[in-house]
Amino acid sequence: MDEHEVIPAEESNSAETAESQDSAEVASTEADVKQNAKKNRPLIHEFYEYIVDILVTSVVAAVFLLTLIVRTGYVDGASMAPTMLDGDRYLVSGLFYTPEQGDIIVFQPEDNAATRRYVHGENKLLVKRVIATEGQIVDIDDETHQVLVDGVVLNESYLPGNITDKKTDSSVVYPFEVPPGHIFVMGDNRRESVDSRQLGSVDVRTILGKVFVRFFPFDKIGAIN
Repeated sequence: MDEHEVIPAEESNSAETAESQDSAEVASTEADVKQNAKKNRPLIHEFYEYIVDILVTSVVAAVFLLTLIVRTGYVDGASMAPTMLDGDRYLVSGLFYTPEQGDIIVFQPEDNAATRRYVHGENKLLVKRVIATEGQIVDIDDETHQVLVDGVVLNESYLPGNITDKKTDSSVVYPFEVPPGHIFVMGDNRRESVDSRQLGSVDVRTILGKVFVRFFPFDKIGAIN
């Protein structure tokens, strides 16, 4: 029978305990070294790390908020000329937005007979200017081609001239009172625009928001009035 060295149980436990103590001491020593190194670091390094953390957090938060409250879009066609041209890209926000006369807005037209007749393309978004809000009365003078709201000629300095007509192929009857929860919109290029003159009033629930900045083309970057 081969002889083997037998380690008594007490000696084995003692050896394991010693190894555990050594491991704990090593871990403790490493932790102490790291802690001492951290303490010995220049304060400016900690300040830089703090600033970097704040910047990263701020950027992430800003991107998240912009995704929720700001959208991008582009103009398709000439209906808003000369204010906005075909291909112009813009930012639109609907956060806490209430339509006001003169605003340029983006909305999703309702699916009805008028939309199917005049608007080509499914789920198309339209960019138009708010002419009147709920309860106001819109009229168009056949002779002067001026727009009247509540009997007062609307100051439309953004237009190249008095060029508004009633669109003879429309079912809208003037004077037109804007229903509750709706607005009346037109494009700035009155001869080319499909708007409330053909589609009727716009439900405010279909509004995505107000156009507030044009970011392309780059030589025209700025606020939209």
